[in-house]
Amino acid sequence: MEYILCLGPCIGCGTLFTFNPERVPSIRIDGVRQPICRACFERRQAHRRANNLPVETLLPGAYDPAPADSIGFDD
Repeated sequence: MEYILCLGPCIGCGTLFTFNPERVPSIRIDGVRQPICRACFERRQAHRRANNLPVETLLPGAYDPAPADSIGFDD
């Protein structure tokens, strides 16, 4: 089985990190999803809790490789 793993900068802190492109948490900027690293996601959730906002759910496998056939990159 083949796997896909993306590498990109976090929109929050600029750190390069790996992620599943369909499950990684993101923020839309000018209509484009920009990925957020795990540390920035956790900081965001702490901020939301402190301000009585609903916390967001981290999808399982957000920072893991994805089977290539699950996201349309298979042969």
